[in-house]
Amino acid sequence: MNYKNPFAIRASERIETDERFLELFSVEPLSYLEHNNANDSLWGTMTYILSSPGAGKTTLLRLFSPSVLRRVTAKNTNLIYRKLTKLNVKDKEEHILKCGVYLQMGRDYEFLEDDELFGRREQRRYFLSLLNARIVLATLKSCMTLAGIKYTALQKLIYKPDEPIKQFGEIKESYTGKDLLNWATRQERKICEFLDNFVVPKDGIDGNDELFALEAMNAKWFSFEDKPLCSEFIFQIDDAHKLTDRQKRIIHSEVAERRTHSTLWIAERLEALSAEEILDDNNKLGRDYQVIKLENLSQSLFNKMAKGIASMRSKVSYEGIDLLTCLSETSTENYNAVYNEASKKYFAQLKSLKNYANFEACATEISNEGPYERAMHSKAMLIYAARENKSPTFFSYSYQEMINILSKDFNDYAEELMPGEINKLPQYYGAQTLIDLASGNIEQFLSVASKMYELLLSKKIMDPSHYDLSPEDQDMIVSNYCKEHLNGIKQLNHGNKIYKFLTSLIDFCREQTFSMTYSYRTVSGFAVKEENSLFSVKDGFWFQKAENNDLANILKDCLANNLLCKVPRTQGKKDQNWTVFYLNEWLCAYAHLPLRRGGWRKLSLSRLNQWVNNIK
Repeated sequence: MNYKNPFAIRASERIETDERFLELFSVEPLSYLEHNNANDSLWGTMTYILSSPGAGKTTLLRLFSPSVLRRVTAKNTNLIYRKLTKLNVKDKEEHILKCGVYLQMGRDYEFLEDDELFGRREQRRYFLSLLNARIVLATLKSCMTLAGIKYTALQKLIYKPDEPIKQFGEIKESYTGKDLLNWATRQERKICEFLDNFVVPKDGIDGNDELFALEAMNAKWFSFEDKPLCSEFIFQIDDAHKLTDRQKRIIHSEVAERRTHSTLWIAERLEALSAEEILDDNNKLGRDYQVIKLENLSQSLFNKMAKGIASMRSKVSYEGIDLLTCLSETSTENYNAVYNEASKKYFAQLKSLKNYANFEACATEISNEGPYERAMHSKAMLIYAARENKSPTFFSYSYQEMINILSKDFNDYAEELMPGEINKLPQYYGAQTLIDLASGNIEQFLSVASKMYELLLSKKIMDPSHYDLSPEDQDMIVSNYCKEHLNGIKQLNHGNKIYKFLTSLIDFCREQTFSMTYSYRTVSGFAVKEENSLFSVKDGFWFQKAENNDLANILKDCLANNLLCKVPRTQGKKDQNWTVFYLNEWLCAYAHLPLRRGGWRKLSLSRLNQWVNNIK
């Protein structure tokens, strides 16, 4: 099957067949796990997989589904095959060693925490009972796929534990898959019937005091036709943010206290965490589990993932258009008039400096250059002169001396700033820019790529022999996307407050970046400065104070929705540790800032709280 616009397909769970899934989604998310596997801490432990929407958590889980694993081992030449081998998910004989058991959480678990229906003890017991039952059902589903059988053949699936499992009622040396199915469906039916009808079944509701199913569903105890199916199950709880806080604590305490050697992955959105959990860089998550944040994938790995997805999707399009190769980085437009206008402005600003005499001769020679060079050199010289203006020297620069100075760093700086300052030049274009704009989120990458692909399709219809997207085309798409995306923030919880805070931050960053002092190359972030702090780490504890709750929650929501990113920095005489909150790249594009994490400023809590309350 081919697609008109393959970039318009977003969520991996909507892809019906595994073949389509493997064609459309990159396997690079497996790179998230390689470091952990190298430290021998990936298996036999509890792992939290956290991300903002669209970062790829469900894709990562699906790569370990039994149907995908079977397809991969049957075609042992692709990249995913090699990565799974490296992760010890399969052996050299093509045996699947580790296999996913997938459970997607729903809102029905919330109903079990109704104080009017149940006491706290019943809430816990019925929650564990339902979860145990569904773990058994999900395990049976994975076993059926591994064995290549349907429900009608479950009698042939044998489960033989090393010791009796008292929770299954009838003590037997071994059970069939049908026995386990009957037990699990009965447990689930009783609880769901009560939630639907508020009537207790005649035979009552069985509760559990323990999350026993993780240990009981030992992969080594299952066989089909006297052959083992795999060595270990990877229990996956997806969309854990749909559980209540208490239910999540129950799972954590059960796994931690029982010291189970099962592999449990709990995937949830960052928005489900508290402000303190997201903001506190010193928050130790504990020895009994680990955390993987998908947005923390290195830029180089995300580049590979985005390029891989772009290539894969371009191959399954009707028109056979290779997106990334059609993103031109060369404009055919004439901007001489724009450059002439800009250089006049820069020369006028240069003349206003008290040390202008030192640069007058250079300015005269630069004014004779071509339009682009004149604009770029005059801007670069202005930046240098503005910095020197603070403590002016008493000698003039020759033209060649000035050119040599500017060529080291200032010309690049000028080229970065000019498009955003002039606002008449294309600023965001090219394959790498498209990838950078995603801010580490594959959903965002696909959103912008889809819009660019649509325009490419139109251009190919108009001229099948020559079609590409000019820098102007790309910049227009990026600009429209950023405006729409920023406006869409208002639809989030606390969206209006988030919007007002971010627009205040954007205004601040623009003011700092395009200031006549040019103290920083680019300002695109801030750190929190605590007034009258007694702590050596100045931004470590502010979010624990009640008066900063609104600010803490705004920043938490910004991080959870991939609007800001958090980067540790060290600065100061005593090597103080700071947490810097940077605008994500698409917000930089909205602000016409260069796409780089440049300078940052320490901002007081009073100023930040004013932004939260929209008092600028």
